[in-house]
Amino acid sequence: MITYTISMPEPHTHLFHVEVAVDAVSSPALDLVLPAWTPGSYMIREYARHVQEFVALGPDGLALPWRKTAKDTWQVEAGAGGQVLVRYKVYANELTVRTSHLDISHGYFNPSTLCMYVPGRTEERLAVHVDVPEGWRVSTALESGAGGWGLGVGGRASFVVQDYDELVDSPFECGTQRVLTFTVDEVPHEIVIWGRGNEDEARLIADTQRIVEVQRDMFDGLPYPHYSFILHLTDGRGGGLEHRNSVTNMVDRWIFRPERSYERYLSLTSHELFHVWNVKRLRPASLGPFDYRSENYTRLLWFVEGVTSYYDELLLVRAGLMQSGRFLEKLSDEILLLQGQPGRHVQSLEESSFDAWVKFYRPDENTANSSTSYYLKGSLVCLLLDMEIRRRSGGERSLDDVVRELYGRYPISGPGIPEQGGVLAAIEAVAGTHGGAFSDFFARYIAGTDDLDYATALATAGLELRWGHRQPGGDGVAPAWLGLKLKRQGERTLVASVRTDGPAYAAGVYAEDELLALDGSRVDEDKLNARLAERAPGDVVRLSLFRGDALIELSVTLAEAPYDSLRIAPAAAIDATQRRIYRDWLGEG
Repeated sequence: MITYTISMPEPHTHLFHVEVAVDAVSSPALDLVLPAWTPGSYMIREYARHVQEFVALGPDGLALPWRKTAKDTWQVEAGAGGQVLVRYKVYANELTVRTSHLDISHGYFNPSTLCMYVPGRTEERLAVHVDVPEGWRVSTALESGAGGWGLGVGGRASFVVQDYDELVDSPFECGTQRVLTFTVDEVPHEIVIWGRGNEDEARLIADTQRIVEVQRDMFDGLPYPHYSFILHLTDGRGGGLEHRNSVTNMVDRWIFRPERSYERYLSLTSHELFHVWNVKRLRPASLGPFDYRSENYTRLLWFVEGVTSYYDELLLVRAGLMQSGRFLEKLSDEILLLQGQPGRHVQSLEESSFDAWVKFYRPDENTANSSTSYYLKGSLVCLLLDMEIRRRSGGERSLDDVVRELYGRYPISGPGIPEQGGVLAAIEAVAGTHGGAFSDFFARYIAGTDDLDYATALATAGLELRWGHRQPGGDGVAPAWLGLKLKRQGERTLVASVRTDGPAYAAGVYAEDELLALDGSRVDEDKLNARLAERAPGDVVRLSLFRGDALIELSVTLAEAPYDSLRIAPAAAIDATQRRIYRDWLGEG
């Protein structure tokens, strides 16, 4: 057996102390490897850079020689074999959902950042001991060695782990956290809260429970024996990371009021819980078993995250936690956001999924021009897919049925969804091919970069799109547009980004240029917008810019601004089928 002991005797140092005891060592050389990434967050993060003070001991307690053989690998000369004990410390001062953080207020850790594994022995049962300071408790979704789960107040908490994958998929919160509890279908749930804000505990329990219930209804049951919502209340940070029987959500401590702010918390909670089914159990074949040392490529992140993003707020409506009008308003905002990104014509959803490792987590000034988000566009493609299935079936089938079909076809114990054709086959099994194969849909919107046909999709539910401008130009025409975004840097006004489909790009404006003047008059962002409001599309203006130390003068022919306002509203004439589809879609029937 391999036994991990994690302690935090001096929290103020940000150093976790880790011991790994490896029994039955049969080779003269023992390799120990620390993962380079955390599943669910698709970027190589090189956790080995935080390891320090590594030592190795034999069964007699004497030091064993060791050396680094790779950036993430420590090789110990085990000699005659038997047991090897290694000790090391890990610096943890990065507060995110995917990393680890230790200070005087708590210790939070993702085991992928602390726990080295032995290649070839990742399927063995493990023992995990967590030693915490007096007055602290341990919360995790792992089964406790003493029975129950997430136990331990002060001293040592011990856990039984089926294999290394389960360990990595089980974050720990250690400290004086509050624990709120509720049950759904006799399955225990807990909300583990570090920090304080303007939360209403009773409402938090009730609304989280309702989210669990509506997702249970969609999948006809809960797949876990218990579930932990680890909730970090912070100052401005945010994010969520799904796990098999738990989640870590990080939000601003004041997010719970007003209602428009609180709905962001509900959306995040709904999104991450949906991953219990979509990716933690139903998963692409490429995402498990994991290679923790390098990238695990898939072209299906548009399904993993797009489907989940589509349902996160849709299920809030069905749960009665968001009004349908507000849902349509937010859907309008998502459409506008995607339409404002030229990269939707450059990178397909499949390419976006595959390139997540090098692009999604590293945005820059050209991201909107060259990339598309598998979250955002993936969600909107799922809207189109859902409506197309409903249209072809006369409202009898939906994307709900496809997700359930896939969930049944590819159980957690199986190989996962095939990269090629797996999702398409399930769609056609549910919806049939009457009206044409769905392969054309995939070619245009998932493998290709065609603009999405929102109007046809939403007409299926009796809705229409009303496009416009927030501030129309003179005589109701489109306002003049430069096609750039600005940012402040001290007293300077800099170009943050330039759209490749706009006039500023055509004229040669660069990101990081310092904007000085328009037609000889000094401007900042507010003054620029005011001056542009006086111009019309087709007018030629002169921009004065600093590029480094060089003064640049450019003539720009203003274009018509793209739409920046959209309202999704009921069509004038709606038939019975459209009305039924609308009600079934939003759960109003």
